[in-house]
Amino acid sequence: MDFMKVIDQTVREIKREVNLKVLKVPEIEQKVLDATDDEPWGPHGTTLAEIAQGTKKFAECQMVMNVLWTRLTETDRNWRHVYKALTVIEYLVANGSERAVDDIIEHTFQISSLSCFEYVEPNGNDSGINVRKKVENIVLLLNDKDKIQATRNKASANRDKCHSLQNEEKLLFSFTLIFTIVRWLNNAI
Repeated sequence: MDFMKVIDQTVREIKREVNLKVLKVPEIEQKVLDATDDEPWGPHGTTLAEIAQGTKKFAECQMVMNVLWTRLTETDRNWRHVYKALTVIEYLVANGSERAVDDIIEHTFQISSLSCFEYVEPNGNDSGINVRKKVENIVLLLNDKDKIQATRNKASANRDKCHSLQNEEKLLFSFTLIFTIVRWLNNAI
């Protein structure tokens, strides 16, 4: 079983490299494809942040949004593509550029059309419910401009807090390093 996982991972990595080098798929587009793949786990926070940062550039924003709108047209067994595209959209509402948010709002109808999404796994598990619940949350958010702004403000405050903590960690590391060097020098003398 582990051997099959290794082969599967290797095939995915080869496909990604072919997309980037042979097919010349732009890096940002590949990141969105990776974030909305069919794996049973969600997109990584770092990837989401890079995608959100990419939406600040006009051409990259168009690429990001085009991949997302295409992913929302997937059906049935590709429900994870749809679900993960909705996850990225939800993240972009909070962290993406204003241009991305405007584009998402313009596509509210396309998003809301997924409120009846259905897919039942062969084992009887209703995977469509994940998509329906995500759609419900996003549409509620998109229909309330104040809620969108509050979400963006909260995300901005959290980003600022994280950057502040990272700077404090760097400062603490620097002081620890200096203290260690001074102590070592005192012992060496």
